[in-house]
Formats: sequence, C-alpha cells, structure tokens
Amino acid sequence: MPPRNDVTQLRLKNIAACLDPTLTTLGLISDTLDTPFLRPISNTVSSLLTAVQNVRQNKAECIGMMEHIHKLLYSIICLHISSDTGGELSPSNLQHLGKFTDTLHKIYTFVEAQQEKSRIKQFFRQSEMAALLKGCHAGLAQALEAFKIRDVGILSDAASMKDHAQRTHQEVLELISTLSDTESFDKRSSISGVCSNSFNRWLFIARSRLHSDVFLEH
Repeated sequence: MPPRNDVTQLRLKNIAACLDPTLTTLGLISDTLDTPFLRPISNTVSSLLTAVQNVRQNKAECIGMMEHIHKLLYSIICLHISSDTGGELSPSNLQHLGKFTDTLHKIYTFVEAQQEKSRIKQFFRQSEMAALLKGCHAGLAQALEAFKIRDVGILSDAASMKDHAQRTHQEVLELISTLSDTESFDKRSSISGVCSNSFNRWLFIARSRLHSDVFLEH
C-alpha cells in the first residue's frame, strides 16, 4: 500500500487534471449564454485549485471537497446541454447556483486558513473553524442533492480524463452551434449586448480551442 502522502498527492493531481478542462468548458458556457453565477463560480474554483496546492493542514479534507466541486461543475454543464430551453436554466436551478456560489466562498476561506502561516486562520478560533467546515459540508450536501449528483468516482486514468473532458467540451460546442442558428439565441444575444459578428468570431476561436493544448497537457 502506497504511503498516505503519495495517495493524497495522486488525488490532488487527478482533481487538478479533471478541473482544468471542466473550467474551460464552463467558461465557454458562461461567455456564450451569460448564465448568472457561472463566472464567479469559475473564478472561485480556479482560485481554489491554486490555493489547495499550498495547504499544509487537513489536505485530504480539502481535496475531498474539491472532488465534490468537480462533480457539481460537471452536473451544471450537463444541465445546460440537456436543457429544453436553449441552454437556459430554470429559476430554481439559478437559485441553487447562487447558494453554491456562497458555499464556494466559504470553502475558499477554509482552504486559505489551512495554509502555513495563514493570516485568515488568526481570526478564527478552533470552534469557529469547525463551524466553518461544517457549513462547507452542509452547503456541498445541499448542492449535491439539488443538482441530483450520485456517487461517481473521479477518473484515475489520464487518457480517460482527457477523452471525457473532450467529449463534454464537444457537446457544449454543438449546443452553442445549434443556438447560433435559432431566433431564441439571437434574441438572447441582443439582450445581452452581444452582436452576431462578435459571436461568430468567438465560435471560430472556441472550436479551435477544442484541439488546443488545454487537453493535451494532461
């Protein structure tokens, strides 16, 4: 059996490999559909991915929360792909996204406090830190239930992770391509101030990124 530290590092490497392309795909959805909360969610998770690398205490705990976050991001992407309203989410799902955003901010505060010589930790007593962690777990549990997440393991094979991410990314590009040909998308674009020419240029760039090093580096 490999040492616990080696297992923890492998989990960290795997979740980073999963989250990087997932965040890229989430960014495409955010830039195109302008779904509320997606950009703050993407930015916070990106910061979390950097912060968790420097965690010195409760590292396995932090990585476990990152694994749940990855499942939730994938579910949010799938909600857009399977939507019957042109990629738009229902008001209830938007409410869940808002709550998930708040939970991510709590998780970021906790993760930051686990870094060596963390200034944040100086402001928390042990009981307050325990309460913060409890709130993080409660928020994740609520989101996992709201987005109907089942227990799906993180892919451990690098080739499988790249293939999985690329297929999901392609589905999103197909959704975007379909929306670009509908009146509903043109209406949403005009409301959000995105002109047709700008979208066509972005779509060309997005398709090019599908074959970029984003997926080849992992």
